[in-house]
Amino acid sequence: MCVHICTIMTCTDPRLAAAQALDRALDPCFLDALGHPVRVALIRALILAGAADIATLAGRFPQDRSVISRHLSVLERAGIATSRREGRAVVYDLNGPGLVARLRHVQAAAETLAAICCPPPEKAQPE
Repeated sequence: MCVHICTIMTCTDPRLAAAQALDRALDPCFLDALGHPVRVALIRALILAGAADIATLAGRFPQDRSVISRHLSVLERAGIATSRREGRAVVYDLNGPGLVARLRHVQAAAETLAAICCPPPEKAQPE
């Protein structure tokens, strides 16, 4: 069961805004796309090979072509990959700017929250 963060904190708590921003940045669709070994391998394949059609990509993996196609769809829905039609083929490519933007968004939200709830320890003053 998921408990929404607003139910456990008052809406005036400054930590709430930072926690909600991190909650939005940690989009389950995006994290799920990055959390599967085959999808990570597909990202690697797109980096190394550049844009490629499903037949080319599927030829690099032991999984059935339909399984690779489903993984590519997950990557596309998460904004990590893009696709375009070239004749009868669908060509997939890495959405580098989109991936970097999403990762920067996660980083910024995490840094904001950490600064509020987990400030670094103060250095001892020399006597």
